[in-house]
Amino acid sequence: MSSLRIVVKIPTGTYPELLADLGTVATRARAERLRVLAMVGLRDLRQGSSRGQASANLQHPMEDNEADVKKSATTIIRKLALGL
Repeated sequence: MSSLRIVVKIPTGTYPELLADLGTVATRARAERLRVLAMVGLRDLRQGSSRGQASANLQHPMEDNEADVKKSATTIIRKLALGL
């Protein structure tokens, strides 16, 4: 079995929703919470790519991508807060 050691520094102003969520989790449980968030994010990315995104070319690619990322992150955080 292999493992990775990852140190994550989250700037306060960059991801306030993530910091608020992790602030409610016990210190020793935060690594597991981040693993769950990562798995949910990967699942969301895979489902998004399989849906096809023909309308994504209507706006500037970076603006559309940023909006999608923020919307996905907010949705994921909301689901996790409800006990997904």
